[in-house]
Amino acid sequence: MKKVIMLVLVLGIATILAACGDDSASDNSKSNDDKKSEETAQPATKDVKITDKEKVDSDKVVSKINGEEITGKEYNASYAQTKTLMNQYGQDVSDLENVKKQALNVIVEQELLKQEAKEQGIEVTDKEVQKQFKTIKEKNADQFKAVLDQYHLTEATYKDQLAFELTLQKYMKQEIKAEEITDKEVKEYYSKLKEQSKDAKTIPKLEEVKDQIKGQLKQQKQQQQLQAKVEKLKEDAKIKHMI
Repeated sequence: MKKVIMLVLVLGIATILAACGDDSASDNSKSNDDKKSEETAQPATKDVKITDKEKVDSDKVVSKINGEEITGKEYNASYAQTKTLMNQYGQDVSDLENVKKQALNVIVEQELLKQEAKEQGIEVTDKEVQKQFKTIKEKNADQFKAVLDQYHLTEATYKDQLAFELTLQKYMKQEIKAEEITDKEVKEYYSKLKEQSKDAKTIPKLEEVKDQIKGQLKQQKQQQQLQAKVEKLKEDAKIKHMI
């Protein structure tokens, strides 16, 4: 389940939308595991239903994280996204208590990162959010509403998610320093890629995909460092759930 939670946390719905139709990076530079992760990050073919019993009143305080109150409005959005992504990964979404637990975990991790970013002087303005929102909506005109409906989001709650993701991007750029990717790591990844391929002849030469592989490995290391940071923040946080 950690993989699902981190997909919501690090990629998020805004990133999924931004990536729609973007095939600038070659699929041939990705391992089977990478491709599976991307495939499951796409909107599911079958909608996930959220019943009224699964929702809470929008004004109800559902959690307190280091004194910061989280309302039902935020919880309902996180719950819907989490349940949808769990379903896409083939997880059992009939266990509603588990879905709630995972949604609360996402909320905690996001809120702690927001607080940490603020402490480090990182801010995202409404103007930045609106500019990115406009770009994504225009780029994905045919898919935008469908994706929002898929994740039970309104434009307002989508903008909230987008604001977090822009904050996270700035935070990672400033605070998460990825280790240098060595030629040995690139070669090992490339060898694995060829081993997993049904037809090794379709794999480009190493020189052609070296930079893409480095980018993917760098992203993986950054996400690992981010998760370690989140775990440390959780250890030191005061968290109380009311649902």
